[in-house]
Amino acid sequence: MSSTEKALVLKVGRFREADCWVKLLTPGRGIFNAFAFGGSRSRRRFVGCLDPLSLVLFTIGTNKTGTYTVLEEGSLLHNFPAIREDPTRTGLAVNCIKFIEAVEIDPSDARPVYELLLETLHMLEKGGGSSDFTPWLFRAKLAFEMGFHPDFLSCGICGQSVVSLDGCHFGIEGGQVACRTCLSGGKPLEGLARPVSTGVLRAFDWIQHSRPLDWLTVSMNNEVRRQTSQLIELFVAYHLGLSWDNGMYKKV
Repeated sequence: MSSTEKALVLKVGRFREADCWVKLLTPGRGIFNAFAFGGSRSRRRFVGCLDPLSLVLFTIGTNKTGTYTVLEEGSLLHNFPAIREDPTRTGLAVNCIKFIEAVEIDPSDARPVYELLLETLHMLEKGGGSSDFTPWLFRAKLAFEMGFHPDFLSCGICGQSVVSLDGCHFGIEGGQVACRTCLSGGKPLEGLARPVSTGVLRAFDWIQHSRPLDWLTVSMNNEVRRQTSQLIELFVAYHLGLSWDNGMYKKV
């Protein structure tokens, strides 16, 4: 039985003379591979649909025995030309896709991940994004979309607001903030913790509630940006088990 779904094309490869394999991300299935038989020659069923960074409405089925997924036809919805024409934007898009592939998205988490990637591509298409901000903003936002929801503006021990307090620490393991009073009262955070300024905490709260189009106008001073990016890398490494190393994501 066939179904029709919107999908983002992540990768395409060829096998035999006219056939293609396609890696897709859909809101219902997550990331999966499918075959487009005759895809490299078809002038009707897949016109403009089998290129990476394409948003396509596919009719998806299986072979007769149900052992693999088959793309029957597709209608191109958008192919993000501004991203394709700009190497910097292409690199940022590929970085985001590599991160999603490395995370190994469960189908139950697929919809928010699909929507985040699609919004990020529209953001890159519209304004270009920033090589300094976009990759780690995307990594942090994806972690939040997958259920990691720390409260960055309140002490996780006593509950008081930390917006105007100095001397706070953020616990990577528990994902909570501790104020100076609680720390000095003999209630240290368990596991890896780092001192954080109020500027960094506000930055994290903003990222948690932002959408990719908001990233076009983001501005942080150098110190806040440095601390925020370091904490994002630590948070992603601990909770998602990934780190960026020599142009690829590695399990840690």
